[in-house]
Amino acid sequence: MALISETSDDVSNGSDPNKNPEDLHKKPQEEEEENQNEKPKEEEQVENLAPIRRRHIPLILIERTVALIRICHYPRLSLLSRTFLNVISSEHLFVTRSLLGLTEPVLYALITLPPFTAPSWFILHRSNMSLRLSRISSLPPMSPGCTAVTIGHKIYVMGGRNGLNQPVNTVIVIDCRFHKWENLQSMKRERCFAASGVIDGKIYVVGGRKKRYEDWVEVFDVENGVWETVPGLCCYLASSSGVFPIHVVLDNKIYILDGQHCLAYDPRLRRWDNWGPESPQRHYWYTCSCVVDDLLYTIVPQWYLAGSLIVVYDPRDMVWRPVKGVDHLPSFFYVESKMSSFGGKLVLLGWHESQNSCGHDSEKIVVCVEVALGRSEDGDIWGKVESTSPVHSSFRWPSIDISRTVTV
Repeated sequence: MALISETSDDVSNGSDPNKNPEDLHKKPQEEEEENQNEKPKEEEQVENLAPIRRRHIPLILIERTVALIRICHYPRLSLLSRTFLNVISSEHLFVTRSLLGLTEPVLYALITLPPFTAPSWFILHRSNMSLRLSRISSLPPMSPGCTAVTIGHKIYVMGGRNGLNQPVNTVIVIDCRFHKWENLQSMKRERCFAASGVIDGKIYVVGGRKKRYEDWVEVFDVENGVWETVPGLCCYLASSSGVFPIHVVLDNKIYILDGQHCLAYDPRLRRWDNWGPESPQRHYWYTCSCVVDDLLYTIVPQWYLAGSLIVVYDPRDMVWRPVKGVDHLPSFFYVESKMSSFGGKLVLLGWHESQNSCGHDSEKIVVCVEVALGRSEDGDIWGKVESTSPVHSSFRWPSIDISRTVTV
C-alpha cells in the first residue's frame, strides 16, 4: 500500500513512474544537459525518414468527377493542373457525359458588331449566377449572310458572301466541345441568305441564289461528306432572288418566310407547298420565331394581337393560339431579335438603347429573356418569364444574325 501511495504522489508531482530511482535524484541542470545531447539523435532520425510520396489521382476518377460538373465551369477547372486540362480536352470525357445522360444545351449566337463587318460567334453562359454573352476567340469570323444548322455537338456553317460582296460556297463545321473548326467539301453552288435544315440526318440548303430548276436545292450527306444537287420544281411564288433569312424545320419540312408568302419544301416527296398572306400558316408568322416540340412559336406586335405577345402554331390543325401567361416583353423584340429552343423553353435575344443624359453615345444593351413553357390539361400552352438579363453591351449597333442551341 505504501508503494502505491508513493507512486501516486510522484505522478501527481509531475514525476515519471517509469524512471529509474537514480533518475529521480538527478538535478534539473543534469537533465537539461542530457536532453540537449539527445536532440541531435532525434533530428538525425527525422532526416533519415523516407520522403512522403504524392499520390496521383487516377485519370478515370478525375474524368468521372468532371463529367458530373456543368460545362460552364470547365474553363476554370482546366486551370487547376495539366491533368485536368487534358481530361477536359479529351473526347472521351464527352462520351462519358453522353453515356451518363449528362449532356446539356448550350446557346450560340452569331453577332455582327460594327465597324467589324464579319459576324462572330458568342456563347451564352452563366457567370456567378448571371447570364453573359462571351465571344469565342478561337473561332474565325464568319461570312455575312451565311446559314447554319446544328447536329449534336456540331454547328455546320454554309455560304454567305466575301469582302467583295460575292456569294461563296464554303462550308465549315464547328466542334462545340472544344471550339475547333475545319473546312468541309464546298457546296456545288455559291449561296447567300439561303434557308437550311436537317431532315433524316441530312442537311438541305434551299435558295440563296436566283431560281433555277437544276440547282436551287442541295443536300449534304453528313456521313459521307458529299454534296449533291436536288433537281426539282422551284416554287413559283418564291422570290426570284432566293433570299430566305427566316426559316424553320417543322413537320419534317423546311418552312420559309418569304415576304407575304409562306413556303414549305418537303425533301422526302421533293414537293413544294405555298400559302398566301391570309393563310393560317402566314397570318401571324413574324421574324422572331423558332420551333419547340414541333410547334412554331413567334412574337407579334401587341397592336396586331391584343392581349398576347407570343403565339404558337400547330401544323396538325393549322391553327395559331396565344401563349397564355406572357403579357409583357421588352418592346425591342418586335424589331430585331432572335428566338431559340433551349432545353424545351424559349430563349430570346434582342437589344435596346440605354438612356444617356450626358449627351454621349448611349450603350446598346443585348438582353436575354428565358420563357418556360407548359401545357395545361385542356391543351393550352402557358409561358412564364423566368429571367430577363442584360448579357452584352457595346457602343455600336449589334446585329443578331443567328441563334442556335447545341447539345454538348
